[in-house]
Amino acid sequence: MAASRTTRIAPLLGAALLTSVLLKSHGAVAQQQDPSLNIQFHGFTDSRSVTVLSPAADLDQDFTDRTSLRMRFGLDAVSAASDSCIRCHPQGANNQRKYVNASVIRKYGDTSLSMGGEFSQESFYQATTGLTSVSRTFNKANTTVAGGYSFSWNRPNLHPSDFNESQIAQNTFVALTQTLTRWTTAQVDYEFSGVTGYQSNPFLRANVDGLLIVGVVPEKRLRRSVTLRVRQALPGNTYLDADYRRYKDDWDLTANTYSLGLSHNFPQWLFSGTFRRHQQTGAYFYAPSYTGSPTYFTADFRLFPFTSNLYTARAVYVPNGQLFGILPTGAGLTFQYEFYDATTGFQAATFSTGFKVPLKRR
Repeated sequence: MAASRTTRIAPLLGAALLTSVLLKSHGAVAQQQDPSLNIQFHGFTDSRSVTVLSPAADLDQDFTDRTSLRMRFGLDAVSAASDSCIRCHPQGANNQRKYVNASVIRKYGDTSLSMGGEFSQESFYQATTGLTSVSRTFNKANTTVAGGYSFSWNRPNLHPSDFNESQIAQNTFVALTQTLTRWTTAQVDYEFSGVTGYQSNPFLRANVDGLLIVGVVPEKRLRRSVTLRVRQALPGNTYLDADYRRYKDDWDLTANTYSLGLSHNFPQWLFSGTFRRHQQTGAYFYAPSYTGSPTYFTADFRLFPFTSNLYTARAVYVPNGQLFGILPTGAGLTFQYEFYDATTGFQAATFSTGFKVPLKRR
């Protein structure tokens, strides 16, 4: 568990807007879609012998051509979490995280308004988030401007005590999506967030004069990022995705993230692959070990300098008729594999599978 969790809506909404605009330019988006149920199952393992099993269910319901509901319920079952208190659980502690989120989207002509929230609970952490966003299309739907704001109240538990700390996270973003040609869409978005309150990780211990001590970090952090995205349609039902993100905060941590993806539609199948590379510096108070009486010190690997690579392969199968001869036409299966490798020595593999079932209107 990490005490620095924050809800981030800009990257998710930005990618969704970009995909939507590209599909609209090809006439592939209907005004109103059938409701659907999407059930997924993720399996995760890493080089620390941590395993995570994560079932999740999504419900998308369009009540009218102007009002939609999106809901998700999920569970993360964590075995031998490496961030657990080593004094109480030398072999790692099991954990469960339950979460539910929902949002309502309302359209007013060329303007869409979204309001929602999320609540999550686990053994040593609780988070409550409210968010809202608005988007508007111009120039015959070739230009979309969006903005949003979220507020999170997080409650990390200082295990093994029963005392809870408090953390407030606020996030805002603006995004511009532009159709450049019939085949090309680009987006730029700017995100700013501030976190105040307890941000140390109570389960990781830094080496200070040879002693392992719970880290101490500043109680205020301001983050800024700029993201550029391009979606390019190629001949033969093939699509190219390219992203770049520049991040900087007032802890002097800077990061550059690049990703490149390619997808192709075959009859009944969609195959895609993505490569992402992330490079970052460390926070200004980072050190492999500490001496004397430092004001701030940390053992949180998220504040270390490192480089990581993420490889993703995905396949989606949607038959022409019923799936398995039982599920209705339009139902599909998804298979995904991800491999993560970092210069810190950390590696992780994630296997995911799921199916989506359209809930036909009567």
